[in-house]
Amino acid sequence: MKLERILADKFLHKDPDESRGKRLLRPSVKLTVSGIALGVSVILLSFFIVEGFKGEIRTKVNGLIGSIVISNPDNVYGQYSIPLELPPDALTAVTETVRRADPEASVYTFADEMALFKTDSAFAGVLMHGVDSLYNRDFFGSYLKAGELPSFRETSSLSDGVLISSYLSHSLSLDVGDEVTAYFRSAGEDKGSDGGIKMRRLRVSGIFDTGFEDFDHKMVVGDIRQVRNLLGLNEKEVSGVMVQLRSSEADTDAVYEQLFALLADRYANNGERYAMNKAEELSNGILDWLNLLDANVLLILSLLTAVAGMTMITGIVVLVMEKVRAIATLKALGQSTRSIKAVFRQMALSILLKGLVWGNLLALVLAGIQYFWHPITLDASQYYMDYVPVQISLRSLLLVNLTVFVVIYLLVLIPVVLISNVRPSEALRFE
Repeated sequence: MKLERILADKFLHKDPDESRGKRLLRPSVKLTVSGIALGVSVILLSFFIVEGFKGEIRTKVNGLIGSIVISNPDNVYGQYSIPLELPPDALTAVTETVRRADPEASVYTFADEMALFKTDSAFAGVLMHGVDSLYNRDFFGSYLKAGELPSFRETSSLSDGVLISSYLSHSLSLDVGDEVTAYFRSAGEDKGSDGGIKMRRLRVSGIFDTGFEDFDHKMVVGDIRQVRNLLGLNEKEVSGVMVQLRSSEADTDAVYEQLFALLADRYANNGERYAMNKAEELSNGILDWLNLLDANVLLILSLLTAVAGMTMITGIVVLVMEKVRAIATLKALGQSTRSIKAVFRQMALSILLKGLVWGNLLALVLAGIQYFWHPITLDASQYYMDYVPVQISLRSLLLVNLTVFVVIYLLVLIPVVLISNVRPSEALRFE
């Protein structure tokens, strides 16, 4: 072992007789390690929480609105009153294009219509979101609170089962298995004309709760054939096609460009007209505020790295001051200033690595507790979820640790310069 490493280890620890034979870190070293560990853990937790928020919000937006929606170009954003005539081969081509980018993606047709749900004691206006058998069952299954998911199989008879939210279940006093009367404005013989009011008896198959009040307060998921029947649509007509990408590696913009090329080619060859919108265009600004979180996290990273750096500098200055006589003695015995600086760089490296290790352990333990047991809760009406989400990612771990290590280690070079100013003749004058 090199002399510098031996001296660094000696300076970091108390003498054995002072600690009863145990090699304990000096108090100033413990404080410095603790400061770095605390700063690193706070930075990592900030990244984990922001990544968790972004992941949860994007998952919910993707499941409720869709990554990409294809509809009739005569409709305005988010409105599907004018049906889209969709040839079967067009849906097949869209599905194949999407699945090449994300084999697990959900691609299904839907039809939307407003309705009035009425029970003996209450009523509520809802949006009947009719879906086919290919709808994203995994998404609604992850938020299912009671009951089961209806299948809407095409080979079976028309399903009267619906999924309603916990909010509607409470406000209408409905439970799984209960029946509810639904009133729809049906289409007349001419599409788009008023055909009067039609009534349907629907049964609650399941109850879900996504935490998105704007959707939970009005969305009901049912059989697309029910809505088609009410609107007078044929088997080729739908409100739109929902594309929901599931893989985190799938690039929405790239899929959008591929679908755009496909639909543009169908327009040129067959005269078929389509419109496409991404979630950002249909989410009414829900996704916009997520971009602000990235700026906040970078600010936290900068401030806490600076604080940890100042803590490290202070700790090294204290150690240099404590070891002035030792430095002077080493210089008097012929050890070079460069070698002594290497000793303190070794000490700084040891302190920094200890701080990083303890900071990572603390952050991972706290994040794991929150991930599995959710002790910290939120107001779902404000944050779209009822607990603080965390997402532990290797990218965040590497980014934070690398940034903190490089910045703080470079800052350590500042106090190490003090060693050059220690003169043996002055420091040992009174020895």
